[in-house]
Amino acid sequence: MGKKHKRRRKKILILTKPVVPEKLITLSRSIPLNAAQQDRISFSVLRNVKNKLRKIENISYEINIDGNWEWVVRYDDHGGKGSLHKHYRVSLKDNSEVESSTGIKKYKNKDYELTWVCKDIKHNHQTYRSKFLKAQGLDLY
Repeated sequence: MGKKHKRRRKKILILTKPVVPEKLITLSRSIPLNAAQQDRISFSVLRNVKNKLRKIENISYEINIDGNWEWVVRYDDHGGKGSLHKHYRVSLKDNSEVESSTGIKKYKNKDYELTWVCKDIKHNHQTYRSKFLKAQGLDLY
């Protein structure tokens, strides 16, 4: 009997380009909504090197109460993975919040979403302010 030789097969590996993590730059801004500078829009987003918006970390409507900026309404998209949604703050003493996605326009482009949210806050900030302060029993004007 002859020797049995094992036949070796070459394994062909498909070469794929390694995924390089994208370098993201944090951009933060505050936009005053009135001359007294008691209300503002504050946002923090992540952009890539080509200045394309990748993630909306936080866009919030804030009011100044006794020298501290307190957020009333904020929008986020959970790190760029989810859809844009809104959080309402319950009270100053309790940091719990109510999450909602009703009435939010959906865009495929994050830049459009950022612009839409800023316009929405500019148009509705008086309503957000009055509801929040009424629930607190405060009158800042």
